Amino acid sequence: MERTAHSPAYAGLLDLVSTSSGCRRTPPAVPRPSRAGPAIRQEEVLQDNRSDRRHLLRAAAFTAGAVVAAPALGGITPAQAAVLASTGAIPWVGPAGSGATYEVDPAVGAQAAINAALGTDAQRAVFVAPGTYKVKAPVVLHDKQALIGAGPLVTMLRADSAFSGSALVVNPWSGDFVGASRQCVSDIGLDGAGVVANGVNFQMNAKPATYGPDPAPWLTRVFVTKTTGDGIYLGGTYSGGQREFKLTDCRVESAGGWGYNIQSSDGFVSGCSVQGCVGGGYLLGGGNTKAWGCKAYGVGSATAPAPAFRLASARATVVGCEAQDTAGNGFEILGRNSTVSGCTADSTGIGSSGTDQNSAGFYVGVSAVSLEGGSFQRAGGGGTWLITGAGMRTALYLASGVDYVSVRLVSGPARETPFQRLITGTVGANSSVSVIG
Repeated sequence: MERTAHSPAYAGLLDLVSTSSGCRRTPPAVPRPSRAGPAIRQEEVLQDNRSDRRHLLRAAAFTAGAVVAAPALGGITPAQAAVLASTGAIPWVGPAGSGATYEVDPAVGAQAAINAALGTDAQRAVFVAPGTYKVKAPVVLHDKQALIGAGPLVTMLRADSAFSGSALVVNPWSGDFVGASRQCVSDIGLDGAGVVANGVNFQMNAKPATYGPDPAPWLTRVFVTKTTGDGIYLGGTYSGGQREFKLTDCRVESAGGWGYNIQSSDGFVSGCSVQGCVGGGYLLGGGNTKAWGCKAYGVGSATAPAPAFRLASARATVVGCEAQDTAGNGFEILGRNSTVSGCTADSTGIGSSGTDQNSAGFYVGVSAVSLEGGSFQRAGGGGTWLITGAGMRTALYLASGVDYVSVRLVSGPARETPFQRLITGTVGANSSVSVIG
């Protein structure tokens, strides 16, 4: 429901500082249209204008610490969004009675207000105020649209038990708007509540309609939890899927599938984390993907071993990432011409006898790979809450026929249970392999 009135409950937001330089935002000294009655002094007009722009998101200002930082990759900060919303530059969504531009009707779900605020026109954005909102159907982002919250655990969209759809946030997969691209999602939490397959499901099934050839969505500081399938899925039938995507500072917990299922090429994943996802951590399946500074912890299950990182297509580059206490391998390298550098496998694997292929720090299943890092079993380490006796048995597993690989790993002298050996498999005639331990 669209609203123009404002509630005192959300009044008093800001004289928010509007830039990192410390300048205060002041209202424009523009008089209102004349009306019947005594003349209004300019001071009164200024005070009235200032009041109009304060009816917004007191909690958002507190979240931002009343300081607007520099713009973040793929969007703006919550404080900047609050300023824009307070001036009317973008619409905002809030609970009933908040005075938001679009108020949430719990009977129909928050997605109705959010989708109404966005519409279908390009270059639209919406700011969702702090709070937890039930949604009953997907939020749909069209061409060059942005969904902005006040923080990953400050603004939460939670699936209602009657949710209809496969994901909390989607783009148009078919129909008149199938070519929509360049969406942004930032500073928001998505709770599948055990009833929704995905938190985000962006599929590119046609050439971008207005900006291409790369669809290039941005996801920044997005939190996803309790989905029945993959937490975040990026793919589609268009060549490269959501090609040149950017995932930054995101987190996925307790997903029934992969944390991140990336079936898109030429993208970037940085500073992300995964915990407790049954299907695995990161499935990099699109080719030529770059990942750095990411971690996966406690993924997999007793019945379905799963790796922290699976490089399933060629030309992946993974730098400075960590796999810890997983019920499966730390890193599985299945794509040729991949580079893994400065990465750590810590106590990863099933651990029981005969499971070396699922109890390795690094599993190399293809030729033409460059690998460097650390691979070890620490005392007391391993996903023992997932599988009794879990842990690493071998620092490096080389699949049959693998050659033209360069490996430099450090394991160390300790042989903590259940660790058995430094290398499992045969080093190819054209390979250079060193595991120190």
